[in-house]
Amino acid sequence: MITMNLIVGGFLILMGFLVKKFPDMIAGYNTMSEAQKKNVDIEGLSSMMRNALILMGLLLAVGIPFFRLVGLKVNPVIFMIASVLSITAVMLVLAPTYDRNKYPLYRKALPFVLIVGISVFVGFKIFKTHEPLEAFISENQITVTGEYGLTQEISRIELLENIPNIKTRSGGYSDGMVRKGNFILEDWGACTLFLLSDKKPYIKVTTAVKPIIINFDNPENTKKQFDRLQKEFNQ
Repeated sequence: MITMNLIVGGFLILMGFLVKKFPDMIAGYNTMSEAQKKNVDIEGLSSMMRNALILMGLLLAVGIPFFRLVGLKVNPVIFMIASVLSITAVMLVLAPTYDRNKYPLYRKALPFVLIVGISVFVGFKIFKTHEPLEAFISENQITVTGEYGLTQEISRIELLENIPNIKTRSGGYSDGMVRKGNFILEDWGACTLFLLSDKKPYIKVTTAVKPIIINFDNPENTKKQFDRLQKEFNQ
């Protein structure tokens, strides 16, 4: 995740310098007529966008490592999304101040409607994925509620101190801390993960389909939930 943030952050910083040097890269400005371009303070607009993109890139590139350095735990995906959306919103507010052309009201409002819509959708998706996890066993079937929830017949349940490394996500959600959905693990292959933290231990549930790996927000809660699930399985 940190490597990806460095790549994306570096790309945004590069784009900031390119936008300043080549203003025709700015969406909207590059489609204006020459008469319309004369009504735009392109020097101010390109400088604002350069500064915003560089700030966005720096936040993505060094934000998470900085927080870890000072001992603060920050969700990398949420931090990245919040940084991008907040700076994009500021750019949308400031950009019209450099443009003296007249536009219909709907054209001025559309960017704000889009950014609000995207923010609401992303926020709702993250909220749903981070909802508390509930799992229970009845008649040799485990049911996990919430996003990516399922019901499957099980043959074994055990508590493990470690699990194989996660190779890739084949369908689901991952933000470096919470992982839900279908993943590929070394040695074990396809598994369904419901991990609410990066802390061991882990509950492994063996099913006829593929293993289910569960943990909760802290080790004590994971052990407590395992004891309950094991008791339900043995009834």
